[in-house]
Amino acid sequence: MTRRESPIKRRNPSGEIVWVARYTGSDGKYRIAKPRWNRGKGTFLLKREAQQAIDEAYGLSDRPDTLGEYFATWTTQHPRSERTNETNEHRISRVLELEVEGIPLKQWPMRELRRRHALALVDHMLRVQGRATTGVVGILRSLSAMAEDAITDEVADLNPFKGVRVRANDPRAKKKRRPIRVFSFEQMHAFAKAAGRYEAMVRVFTDTGMRLGEVLPLRREDFDGETLKVRRTAHEGMILEGTKTDHGEHDAGRTVPVPATLAWMIEAQIQLNEKDCDLLFTTPTGRMWRERNFYRDVWKPAQAASGLDMRPHECRHGYVTHMRAAGINDADLAEIAGHRVETMLARYTHGVGQSFGAVREVIG
Repeated sequence: MTRRESPIKRRNPSGEIVWVARYTGSDGKYRIAKPRWNRGKGTFLLKREAQQAIDEAYGLSDRPDTLGEYFATWTTQHPRSERTNETNEHRISRVLELEVEGIPLKQWPMRELRRRHALALVDHMLRVQGRATTGVVGILRSLSAMAEDAITDEVADLNPFKGVRVRANDPRAKKKRRPIRVFSFEQMHAFAKAAGRYEAMVRVFTDTGMRLGEVLPLRREDFDGETLKVRRTAHEGMILEGTKTDHGEHDAGRTVPVPATLAWMIEAQIQLNEKDCDLLFTTPTGRMWRERNFYRDVWKPAQAASGLDMRPHECRHGYVTHMRAAGINDADLAEIAGHRVETMLARYTHGVGQSFGAVREVIG
């Protein structure tokens, strides 16, 4: 068999719709599956029963059929990076129980899902669950990736989630996306200073544009006096090799330049650390920071002391934006940030209002 076959839909003279369990035999001729449990008949009122009869004839009745069954083994059968697997599992698990046309999504046969079901799912996530549009887009991406693998495994015929678009300003969204703000380096440095003993750690965010998960697992060996080598990421206390980058999931890392003031602060931090400690920044007990503890003990106190409601990732947006405004080469900056140039330009570049004078001069 080169492809899992589907039942044939027919209308009886009475107008009743039935499904015929027709399939192609090993001799290339059409045959009708007539299981005992259907009283030896090859027509069925339900499509899924006709499909079951065909699968039994092929010996495929143990193949995952529903979305929930396929999802249960998807990341094992088609593994990505550990981080990507966790993200996909987290996203999809949040919508398995949502009802689509009265049936939980996990119970829908993969072959029967269509674009209208994906659109109904989006509507429910926005109106009922109150998800932000960015969260809905992330879930659709994970479902689409799973559907593509299901097509490869001949469990599905099409990808109903592919191409479904959710506008950022969709009026159904109750939870609005928080706008990204670009702070000046002066503001970011003032924020870091308000962090007190953790100033050096916070300056890594403001002066290198690194992500939270990349800063937490930094080690002494990653700093050579002028640069930081980004080799790994941390998530919920676990260290994963490789970085989050769209250049590849298992990249060898990237190199980030360190300005002189920050380099001096890092050197001082190394001197303060215990000699047998490999981590660059540690908790008071010498352990790696967990995200929630970092926010509680480092970031939120700095917000309160500085009066600036800044987020770690906004430092990344500010870093890229100001570097571009200063004329840093796009290709070099993309390598430092760990993105393709087009991704960096679309996601991390914002206006800073420095071109108004030049615009006036052009117009005259």
